[in-house]
Amino acid sequence: MIIEQVDQNKIKVVVDTDEQRRYGITYETMTYCDCNTRKLCERIVERAKNEVGFSVGDSKLLVEAKQGLNGTVTLFLSKIPISEKEKQELFGQTVKFSTLDDTLDSDIIFDTYKEIIKSKSLYSYDGCYYIYFEVLSTHKEARKLLTELLEFGDKSSLSLEALQEHGNKLY
Repeated sequence: MIIEQVDQNKIKVVVDTDEQRRYGITYETMTYCDCNTRKLCERIVERAKNEVGFSVGDSKLLVEAKQGLNGTVTLFLSKIPISEKEKQELFGQTVKFSTLDDTLDSDIIFDTYKEIIKSKSLYSYDGCYYIYFEVLSTHKEARKLLTELLEFGDKSSLSLEALQEHGNKLY
């Protein structure tokens, strides 16, 4: 395997036929879905970090394959930076509901976003209901969830700590 740094964000790798056999791949079988292709790419990234200082970090990785001479395969691995809009962060928010019905209706919204919800707690306090939740998502996705929840309730500045200290935890 020959690894060459093309520029700061791109490397060129020549994989010979012996290495292809070792990983159980050929140019024709290389696909994103193939676990052998993925293992090869992981190994390339490990070696590239040690040999030429190429590190993917929190970027996306674009892999291009070209059939070479004598059965070799030339791979170009490029780092594609993730935009700020695509980065996931942990967001926490409290939403206040006037009635129990509104609180229960909000569960439909939470069900839609269940993959990104990391925690959710329901409290009663001062005659109202409060849901504190945390999501791991992009800003855009977190904003969309909150916008949909605000159909049933209002944004609240009460912190989780205040609810834990003064509220009655229902779940």
